[in-house]
Amino acid sequence: MTTSTSRSERPADTAAESAPQPADGELARYLAAHAAPAACADALIRDSEGRVLLVDPVYKDGWDLPGGMLEDEEPTDALTRELREELGLTIEPGRLLVVDTIPASVWGRTIVSLVYAARPVGAVDAAGLALQEGEIRAAAFFPETEALALLAPAVARRLTAAVAAERGAHTAVLRDGHRLPMGPRDHYAQLPAPMMAATVVLTDTAGRVLVLEPSYKDHLELPGGMVEAHESPLQAAARELHEELGLTTPVGRLLVVDTAPASVGKHGRALTCLVYGAEPLTPAQAHGLVFPDGEIRAAHWLEREEAEQRLPQFLATRISAAFEALASGGIVHLERSAPHA
Repeated sequence: MTTSTSRSERPADTAAESAPQPADGELARYLAAHAAPAACADALIRDSEGRVLLVDPVYKDGWDLPGGMLEDEEPTDALTRELREELGLTIEPGRLLVVDTIPASVWGRTIVSLVYAARPVGAVDAAGLALQEGEIRAAAFFPETEALALLAPAVARRLTAAVAAERGAHTAVLRDGHRLPMGPRDHYAQLPAPMMAATVVLTDTAGRVLVLEPSYKDHLELPGGMVEAHESPLQAAARELHEELGLTTPVGRLLVVDTAPASVGKHGRALTCLVYGAEPLTPAQAHGLVFPDGEIRAAHWLEREEAEQRLPQFLATRISAAFEALASGGIVHLERSAPHA
């Protein structure tokens, strides 16, 4: 048996973006003449095998990260331009991985070096790159260890920090390739960690299971979402119920822990998903669901067997494990959404 709660209409976005205001003339002239550090934007680009793209510039010895100096432009615009000009490569700039300040004692002028994650648009083969004559001698993809060995020490330190930031959730702040001293709080905040998700298996008093139809996915889902940095998984589960369904029902005990390493993760990060229970919803609660944030198109109350058939296998396994935990009074550990031996 299937019952559905139709999507409530999403409120129209009435907040118009503010139009840019003209710069104060005197301030603009002052800033234009003010001494400033030079800046460059480089990219950490990988191929389908995870190798790192390096270039061999004509104007300096040795290999380097692809990128170049900023003109009067935004850093990601400069990066996009340099890669198009020097390599004929179209990229999608990603997140900022490294901010490295090189003091004036090194090159005679302070330089701010920014390293971004970047993804080529379409498949890329180093042999097919259009190298800019007079600028780039060669370009090639190298395994990480080989790439680090080919780079000058300061650039190798920068790449090392970029790789660590890529695998973590922080932006590395360096001085000439070296990490700046930081207190314990900042140190622990930057340690690599798995992504965390919190899910709730909701049932009603008739024993049916709630599954959701998200607006941003092509498959049915369970209530829940990602844990944010400031909250515990239990708080995240409660927040998601309120945001997605307008529910303020208490979240129950932990039923399932499902872990997966980065090697099988969809976004290259390790993931831990915690599955909680909750008291069965009353008929009034079950039929009174609303979708305040617009992420959910519809909610379906399904018999458990039908829910497990219609959900993706990894979610069906979590439901099965959750009911097993409810029956046993324990917690079920899954690895890669399969029973852990």
